[in-house]
Amino acid sequence: MPENGNGRNNFLRMHSYGLFSAGFLITKEKTMTTRPRDAEILAQAHRALRERNTRNAPLLNPFLRAAIDDPAVAARRKRSLQTCHRPSLYERPRYAPPKDTGAYVPEMAARLDNDRNLTDGAKLCGRKLTAYTYLRNRETRSAEITVTYLMKALGKCRRTVQRYLRQLEREGYIETEVITGHRSRLCAGLLVQLLRPLFPRHHAESWLEKLAIPDATQKSQNNRFRNNYPKIPVELWALRCMDGVFRSFMKTIPPVPAAWAFTV
Repeated sequence: MPENGNGRNNFLRMHSYGLFSAGFLITKEKTMTTRPRDAEILAQAHRALRERNTRNAPLLNPFLRAAIDDPAVAARRKRSLQTCHRPSLYERPRYAPPKDTGAYVPEMAARLDNDRNLTDGAKLCGRKLTAYTYLRNRETRSAEITVTYLMKALGKCRRTVQRYLRQLEREGYIETEVITGHRSRLCAGLLVQLLRPLFPRHHAESWLEKLAIPDATQKSQNNRFRNNYPKIPVELWALRCMDGVFRSFMKTIPPVPAAWAFTV
């Protein structure tokens, strides 16, 4: 703005008559803004991005700069920039929705979900075990189950299900015993006992009883001897499985020399 009085008066007179100033059209009635075109906005953004890259180039790690200069890395970077916004062509397969069987998971303690020592799969396995036990044997809170059933229910492999069970047993949520056959030394299944940390306080002692006819028999006697199998703790079962390997190892040890034999 001019410093003398005449120049100031002329400047105010120009604005009062409505002239362009700093991108605005100022009139007595209203103010209009001159909007830049899209091409100008894109060009200005491109210039700002190029200036920022030029300004930050000296700050890059020399190893990173050498990697960018590599043709293979540059080609992979270009391919990533061109396709990162596109949807993936390898989507996970979709399955049919499960049937509405009416089964549900009973009330459980929030401790299972808040335990950071468990993986998400182990938490889901704990919920599946609780629902299965609630349906099968809610009186004793224990049920006979197989790893194969958990594999199909969780959609995981056998080794993964075994890891889930070990995590739940390690943190004190379940207790597992191995069911053996009468005539064989093979494992016939697992007996899973749900422990106190899985249940809320109001269900700490027992679950709600089933609605049944008072005069009806509480338990069927048809298959009372069907699942009466011997049960072994998991630790003893592991030792039992290693007996054969231990016997084979002992056979490889040479006998003690006669000179080392002790005489009484």
